[in-house]
Amino acid sequence: MHAKALKYHLESLETPLAASQTLLINAEPNTYLEHLADHSLTVITQLANTSNQWKNKGITTLQDSDQTFDTIIHFATKFATENIATIGKYIKQLKPGGTWISIIPNRTGASRLKRDITKLITNIETTSKAKCRIFQASNEHNKELANKWNKLNLPTKIKGTKLTTLPGVFSAEKIDTGSTLLAEILSQETWYGSVADLGAAYGYLSHIILGTTRQKMKNLCLYELDHRALKCAKTNLTESNKNEKTKIEYHWVDVTKEVPHKRPFDTVIMNPPFHEAQDASFTLGKTFIKQAASILKPGGTLYLVANLHLPYEQTLIDNFRSHRLLKEDKGFKIFLARK
Repeated sequence: MHAKALKYHLESLETPLAASQTLLINAEPNTYLEHLADHSLTVITQLANTSNQWKNKGITTLQDSDQTFDTIIHFATKFATENIATIGKYIKQLKPGGTWISIIPNRTGASRLKRDITKLITNIETTSKAKCRIFQASNEHNKELANKWNKLNLPTKIKGTKLTTLPGVFSAEKIDTGSTLLAEILSQETWYGSVADLGAAYGYLSHIILGTTRQKMKNLCLYELDHRALKCAKTNLTESNKNEKTKIEYHWVDVTKEVPHKRPFDTVIMNPPFHEAQDASFTLGKTFIKQAASILKPGGTLYLVANLHLPYEQTLIDNFRSHRLLKEDKGFKIFLARK
């Protein structure tokens, strides 16, 4: 939706954007690029899968930039705090006379973003297309408010924990219920050999097993799509890793495409993501389960938490020698599966 809306907007401009130093934030490559062919592009993304798409186009992405730009195009997310933190940071990097464009789907907070962005910038032009709202403005903004929003990019502690997080990271406000329930079980187990945490986010589950009294792991490997989350995990697990014999690895990857590893794992732990409820196939979570099976040793175990409505049982049957339900509570179910 973002890409279609942006293409429409660029085609509709009375005066096309002049060739310039242009920053794309959270953007995936698409046909709108034909309107930016003469621009010098810098692309910022936190997601490994999006980074791979740009790599296929011959563009190496960044996770941050301190440069200034003539044009900044921001693909907004569903997270309101992430959006204002991003705008607060990068509006200050827009050159005098530059152009700012934000695109957001209506269903993921367009009305909220409009309220927020009009507090920062007064001269905003708004259009709609492809169920998205497009905001275009110059760099004339409330500098005090931009500074306040920019401070939201600083790491913060999750309430009730010592764990660090950032806006836009999964479950940034609090530990999600599914992970909490799984953690209660993981904290009672004995950990040894090599362990993989698929979709590790900011490392909560790994933090739990590192803190157990029966922890004799040689390797703990975290795999995460979001670079910010992985950065937080490095901070969080440095505090947690009391056993210096445990080697911790961090991999910024799309788990649905690859799980790089040197040796098969004894155990996999995960709270896999899933697509919106409209996706009746639930292929994302199923792919995580198949990947877990592919990297486990014979006899290795998988600990999995999922929403009650997600139909993962057949995938477990198809990919594991056995599985059993450990717990059902608060809308979640926890499985132990053996390879």
